[in-house]
Amino acid sequence: MYKHFITIFILFGLSWTGCNNKTPSREHIPFIKEQFYNLQEAIKTNNTAVLDSLMSVKMLDEKQDADSLLSFIYGSAGQYGFDHFGEYEIFYTKDKARVDCYLMDTTALKDRPAAFTFILDNDRWLLKRFETGHPRKDLDTIETE
Repeated sequence: MYKHFITIFILFGLSWTGCNNKTPSREHIPFIKEQFYNLQEAIKTNNTAVLDSLMSVKMLDEKQDADSLLSFIYGSAGQYGFDHFGEYEIFYTKDKARVDCYLMDTTALKDRPAAFTFILDNDRWLLKRFETGHPRKDLDTIETE
C-alpha cells in the first residue's frame, strides 16, 4: 500500500513538473506583441536608434544590426515599400519567442514571409535574429546562445 502511494505521488509530481515546463505564462504575449509593434514602427520611420534599443547585443553574433534589418525589410536598394507586418503568429517559451509574419506593402500581397526571433533578457523581450521565410521549427531547436 505504501509502495503504491509513493509511486502515485512520484507520477503525479513528474506529470505536474512536465506540464509546468511546457506551458509558459500567457503574461508574456502582450509584451512580445508590444515589442513587435515597436519594431514595426521603428522600421517604418527608419529609426536606427529605436531599433538598436529593441535588439539584443547577441544579434551581433548573427552579424545582424539595425542597418541590416532595414536592408532586409526595404531591400538592398531600398526599393520595397514596407507598410506593416501582416498575419503574424507568435510562438514562445518562457525565454524565447518567434514571430512569423509577412512583410506587407500597400498591395497587401503575401509574398515576403519573415521570421523574427526574440529572447527574454532581463525581463525584456529583445530581437535576436531575423530571417526570411517561416522556418516552423520547434522552439526548442532555436538557438539562443
